[in-house]
Amino acid sequence: MNEAEVVSIICEHLQKENWQFWIDDHPIHKDLQFQKHCLLIGGSRPDIFGLNDVKQIFAVEVKAFKDYKKAIGQALTYKSGVHLSYIGGLNGLLDKISNIAISSGLGLISVDESGSSVEVINPLYDISPIFLDDIKNELTVLQHQKKKNRSFSSFGRTHIINYFAPIFLFQDHESMSRTKKELINDFEKIDWANKAYSELVSGANTIGILDLNENSYILSKIGQFCLEYFITIGIDSISKLQEMLNQTQRNKCVYSEFPSLAKFLQLIYFQNPDFKQFVSILQSFDKTEVSSKEIIDILIMEYPNLFLNFFVKPTAKDKVISMVLSGNKEVLMDNYKKTISDFGHYNFFFAFKRHLVHLGVLSQENRTFYKKTEELDVENDYWILGKDIMI
Repeated sequence: MNEAEVVSIICEHLQKENWQFWIDDHPIHKDLQFQKHCLLIGGSRPDIFGLNDVKQIFAVEVKAFKDYKKAIGQALTYKSGVHLSYIGGLNGLLDKISNIAISSGLGLISVDESGSSVEVINPLYDISPIFLDDIKNELTVLQHQKKKNRSFSSFGRTHIINYFAPIFLFQDHESMSRTKKELINDFEKIDWANKAYSELVSGANTIGILDLNENSYILSKIGQFCLEYFITIGIDSISKLQEMLNQTQRNKCVYSEFPSLAKFLQLIYFQNPDFKQFVSILQSFDKTEVSSKEIIDILIMEYPNLFLNFFVKPTAKDKVISMVLSGNKEVLMDNYKKTISDFGHYNFFFAFKRHLVHLGVLSQENRTFYKKTEELDVENDYWILGKDIMI
């Protein structure tokens, strides 16, 4: 029995126990028809991760015939991010490490050699693991994620209002799904001022006002609510949305010109767990001015999953994951200019910052940096919080 087969038997057992779970998106699991994750906990990826039947977060490190001592180390690492950490495997082999595993606060999920039975010994419960907030955020994303895009920092320099234009293309077609090509064709027909139509659709998807189902987009429940709100305040057509955009361009912003709308849009954005987590991190410093260095440091050290999914550009994600898995993530803080240049979204410190000013999350006092990345001084680049953050 190989590792994938052991994982499959354990997962089938967990399903019967009404546990909600995801398995590691690793090549050895490619034939298993269970939901996948790419979660990192303390530099390792659990084979199985999720919630048990009483909503406690758990992780399982599964082995088939070897590396059982290594499994103990990995399962102990998971204790830094979950309430319950288990080692899974064949019962004859687990028996050899059961005493040390149990005495270390780990649980065991034993599979009979024939695969006909599974026995669970629960571990000690960890009340507040140090990476729990990061892991909870990932869990929330896995539970509710209907979007392909996660990174707000991948947004272009376009004005925030542009990302709400796509919902008006559903105004008379609420129940219809539309391909990106169809939405782009609609934009071309109305000659929307910003020609980056594909980016506007993807941005609406990231915010959560459009959901992506296979190759088609639909107006999400949040998007429908947002459209109805625009109509109630007199923005009942895409042409009127264009007028609003024109009133908030150049040195103006949505928050300064339409503060009530900005607060409403904050609430829309906060439906996205990544965005809400990031703003909560800004607030956690308990001061009005936070440096870019402080933000990078806390993301790397305490929120590695958010760092990967929110800050790291897609083309560099695998390389950063390898660095984290090798226990070498501190090197990312040795040279911030190199980290930003090699791995980060350029827009994180530029367009995204301006985006937060439009929403009122950041104050209008913020200065957006438009020079070359290597010229950014992260210790003296500040994010100044606004006074009307709606969480």
